Parts: sequence; C-alpha cells; structure tokens
Amino acid sequence: MSAHVVGPGAVGPLGAPLGEGGQARVYHAPHITLPDVRGPLVYKRYKAGHAPPHGLAAVVARRLRMDERTRQRLDRTTAWPVRVVEEGGEVRGVLMPLIPDDYFEERVKPSGVRARTLREVQHLFVEPARAARLGMPAPTTAERLLVCRDLAAVVHLLHGNDMVIGDLNPMNAVFRLADRPCVMLVDCDSIRIKGAAAVVRQLNAPDWAPPENVLSQASDRYKFGLFVLRCLSPGPFASVARDPSRVDHVLPGEGPRLLRAALDRDPGARPSARTWGRYFDALLTGSAVGSGARPDAAGTTSGWRRDPGTGRWVPVT
Repeated sequence: MSAHVVGPGAVGPLGAPLGEGGQARVYHAPHITLPDVRGPLVYKRYKAGHAPPHGLAAVVARRLRMDERTRQRLDRTTAWPVRVVEEGGEVRGVLMPLIPDDYFEERVKPSGVRARTLREVQHLFVEPARAARLGMPAPTTAERLLVCRDLAAVVHLLHGNDMVIGDLNPMNAVFRLADRPCVMLVDCDSIRIKGAAAVVRQLNAPDWAPPENVLSQASDRYKFGLFVLRCLSPGPFASVARDPSRVDHVLPGEGPRLLRAALDRDPGARPSARTWGRYFDALLTGSAVGSGARPDAAGTTSGWRRDPGTGRWVPVT
C-alpha cells in the first residue's frame, strides 16, 4: 500500500462512536498510532454508497509532502485527514486526529440538563446575553477579533498550499477561548486541491452562498468576509447578515473598505486572507490599521500581545 493508505486491520478494533452524519459515522480509533500525528485518532467510516469516488488520497498525500513546520501548522489548525482506509481497493473511510477537549463546551441548558457539545463558530453569532442564558460562551470583542485573525491564518495556509475550502460554514469550524482564543477547521475531507474535483461534493450552507456558482478560493474569501461580519455583530439576524455597515464601528481604518471588498460581487476585488491577517494583527496591537500594516509586537490595546520569540498571541499579564 502507499504511505498514505492503511487497511482496516491496521486500524484495529474501533472504540466508542462519537457522532454520525448523512455520509459517515465517526469512532474512536484507540489501537492505531501514526509517527507523524500527535495524540489520539478517530476513524470516519463512510456509509454504503457515500465513499468519495476520488481525490481523498491526494488530499491526504498533500499533508505528508509538507515540510514539518507547515504540517505542524496544519495539524494545529485543522482536523485534517491523515490516512485513507482501503479494503480491496475500495475506500472505506479516513483517519483523522481527535478534536481536542478545549474545543468542546460543557454547559448546563436552561432546563438544567448538562450537555457537552462542539463549540461551533455559529455560537459566535448569538446575542451575548442570550448565549449566557443558554450556557454558551459570550466572547469579548477582542476575543472575537482573535478568532477572526486565526481563521484568516488558516485560510491563508490552505490557499498558499493550493487548497479550496469550498464549504466554509458556521458548523465546520470550531473555536476555543481557554489559553488563547483560536479556531480549528473540521470536516476537512470536503476540501479539494485547486484544479481538482472535490473529494466530497462542495456545497453552500444556507445563507452562505457567494454571488457566483463555482466554488473557488475567491468564494472562500467571500465566505470569510461573511464570517467576519457575523462574528463581530452578534445578535438578531447576525446569522444571515450581509450588510457590512453593521460592523463599521468595530473595524477602524481600512476595515470597512476590506469588508465591502470581501463581499463584492467581483471575485477579483476580494482581499486575500493574508491581507486580513495583517489588518487584524495591526488592530489587535494598536498599531496602524492600514491594509498593509505590520503589527507592533510591543504594543497592545486588546489584552493580548504577540510573543516576540514565538510570534504567537498571549494574554497580557
């Protein structure tokens, strides 16, 4: 078998089921470890008739060809498929890293029932007071800006490696607030390599469709703009908002222009994720917020600063 393919025997006995969707069931895979993956793995087993017809091996192999530093960034920010599981030449499923615990929310519902759920980014669109009543997090504006900044970094990483996310939506990204607010993409087997067909058909979630019909890196940039708008203006109708003026008061300097360009009907007008990342860096550190501004590592206006040694965001102490 190829380096990116394993058989069911290598996966071993499956553990507890973790979830189920229309196309697959997900299980713990406690009996397999991989030298290039830190931590436990899960097995996403496709249901009969729903195995991807092509492309999955290329998505898995792309990760294995990355240099170690890039692969570590990918693993830190996505639940990327790490091995294809084949039997008799047929794709049966895919191995992926287990999503870390700090992307889950332990909450008590208004009914008093305890629940453990993935902290999907759609929770960021809920009005903060209502979120608190429902036992969900109500991040500060600075925390929301950091989540936006991190999602920009993930999109930039994938676009820089010739990937198209396609179905960027409020349920296939999760966030955490502990230690430092950040985001992780999940359901990454729907991502495709630029110029190739998608492994799983790429769709538009309700209220996330771009103006054009073809999904591409340009449509990813449009959907990122929608996320920024909706994340930074939680409350009534945030989940369907498309009016950039909702966040003019939150995005100073170049922000309003960047957001209007991101939501432009012309795909070529939309700013790159890298441009967005630099803007958020500048905004979070209190330096100039022009589109090409670079952050001032020594400054801060948000309660967070960039560590000069690692370049990562840390809380001010």
